[in-house]
Amino acid sequence: MFRIWRRNLLLVGVVLGWGAGAVLSQETLTVPAELVQFPDLIIHNAKIVTMDDISPNGPPGNIFQAMAMRGDRIQRLGTDAQVLRLAGPQTRKIDLKGRTVVPGLIDTHTHLHDGFIGDWARKNPQEVLSFYKRFSVTGNTFGELTRGIELVIKENMAGAPEGQWANIDLPGRGAFGLGIGTLYLNQKQMTREQLDSLAPTRPVYITSEGEFLLNTAARDSYMKVFDVEATDENEMGTMDMNPQIGRTLVTEQYFRTRVPLLADIIENGLHYFAALGFTGFSSHLVGFPIHDAYMKLMREDRMPVRFGFAHRFCQVMAVDIPGCFQRLGDMAGMGNDYFWNVGVTLGALDFDAPAICTTMEASPEVKATEKCYSNPGSPYYEAIHTALRSRLRYVVNHVMGDKSLDNFMDLIELAMKEDPSLDLDYIRGRKFSSDHCGWYPRADQIPRMARLGIHFSCGPKELDDQGMYIPKVYSEQYANRIGPIKSMLDGGLMVSTEGGQQVVPKLSETVDNWTIFARYMPYITRKRSDGVSLAPEEAINRVQLLKTSTSWAASYMLKEDVLGTLEPGKFADFVVFNKDYFTVPQDDIPTVIPLMVVVGGKTIVLRNELAQELGTAAVGPQLKFTFELPKAERGEFDATELLRGGGGVQ
Repeated sequence: MFRIWRRNLLLVGVVLGWGAGAVLSQETLTVPAELVQFPDLIIHNAKIVTMDDISPNGPPGNIFQAMAMRGDRIQRLGTDAQVLRLAGPQTRKIDLKGRTVVPGLIDTHTHLHDGFIGDWARKNPQEVLSFYKRFSVTGNTFGELTRGIELVIKENMAGAPEGQWANIDLPGRGAFGLGIGTLYLNQKQMTREQLDSLAPTRPVYITSEGEFLLNTAARDSYMKVFDVEATDENEMGTMDMNPQIGRTLVTEQYFRTRVPLLADIIENGLHYFAALGFTGFSSHLVGFPIHDAYMKLMREDRMPVRFGFAHRFCQVMAVDIPGCFQRLGDMAGMGNDYFWNVGVTLGALDFDAPAICTTMEASPEVKATEKCYSNPGSPYYEAIHTALRSRLRYVVNHVMGDKSLDNFMDLIELAMKEDPSLDLDYIRGRKFSSDHCGWYPRADQIPRMARLGIHFSCGPKELDDQGMYIPKVYSEQYANRIGPIKSMLDGGLMVSTEGGQQVVPKLSETVDNWTIFARYMPYITRKRSDGVSLAPEEAINRVQLLKTSTSWAASYMLKEDVLGTLEPGKFADFVVFNKDYFTVPQDDIPTVIPLMVVVGGKTIVLRNELAQELGTAAVGPQLKFTFELPKAERGEFDATELLRGGGGVQ
């Protein structure tokens, strides 16, 4: 009788999923093998740092020797003895020989697909040149710029294919913070009528640091791509706020009928992205074929990493953006485990310095270039107001100035006042967010942001990209506004880390990539690439830095219940490092690289050095790395960066 009772108890334990916790001898099991939840994979003899302490100043979390995985989930963590005894006859076991394991890294703002399309454009210039070509025109006076523009149109484009766009770049940031090209367009040194007289039928688009000018042919051609009638009224509704022409022409005109090719391009690029140590990322989508390509990858189970995307299509050529938001419906969280929505967004609420929306003092010349797209009464102000009232999660995808955030918080509080059901618990639960942290927050903004529960994605590259303006147009007193992460954490804000275009991998195994920690080190050192220190009191430590890329980043992505930490029941997304990130000398942190990247229990990348040790084949791209801190980079990556022609002074 006791033997029968004991056998039934064991059967109940197996069926109810004791699996990882029960001590069962395989010799005594008499149930069908498919009911036994043996792990598929066990890693052991490792330093597994779970990152499950999410406090701003606390330790990284629990540390274990071994981890068991079943399917795409973590099954058990513990000592080697506790976990290895769970192994079944088919369980794969990997001895990591003491190496450090952390949750997969997450980048909360990077336009990977733009970089992948740019790589394709460089390798296939003849395809893009059939409809689009970029030129650079420089000069020391407005007159020289005008002559350079005329030269491009009259000579360089004379024999171009019919319908080919000319995108003419004028000088941007200059030695004193303002490029002459920016001033040229800001002060309307050339009008549309003048440009029409130079190019009556060929589309011409002139740009410089957020300023732009299109001739009528370009305006009409671009609006036709989106089936919008080319009227002055529709133009005001669709193109008033810096249209993303450079980022959409290639995708809309070439890839609209080539979505399978675009899906292949993105899938290949995402494998390279994983080789940097990333298992997830967030971005907004610009370009309908890009969305279609991701949907294809999702349906065919081909996504190597996870992507939480912001819906931006109401801003791209929607005449009535508020109406689009009002009819859209809340989608935040919809999707699957590899491709889901994190909210809605518009274009940038300002641009990069000095064309930002800020309370900082500067010269009248600089202040005249400010872009405050979200000021009360503006189209963006009305659109965001509608999104909030329509209970959408609004994602502020690009903000550089503190005044833009004031405007956003004013709108949140206005919506709360107008609709009492939008109470503080609801607002905090939506986790409204803002990206970049270029020149914000001010110290007095932090309590208000914390009260509203706003999440922030901050880019360490801004210490270079925006910090270069400290000696040029802004006072040293403002240095502590550039990504003040320490003050943000101390004030109760949750911060994640982004790389912008710096984390787009070079899709070659012969070209050096900076390591992720080389890119992120400025938040530890608070130094620009020229060695100048900016507000060193805002430095964070290595544990805080890793939290911004793991547990806190998962919260930004609305997936903290399944991502960001290594815990039973969560996705088996992790990275094996070549060195102990937590103990190497600080100067050596940039030399920490991923040897193995696993997403949902699947090995996406296995570097050759570890593969040889394990007696197996390498998996995924084998990137070359450089450990030097990157020099200053700036700006968004344009998909046709390489496709430049002559014209004016190069």
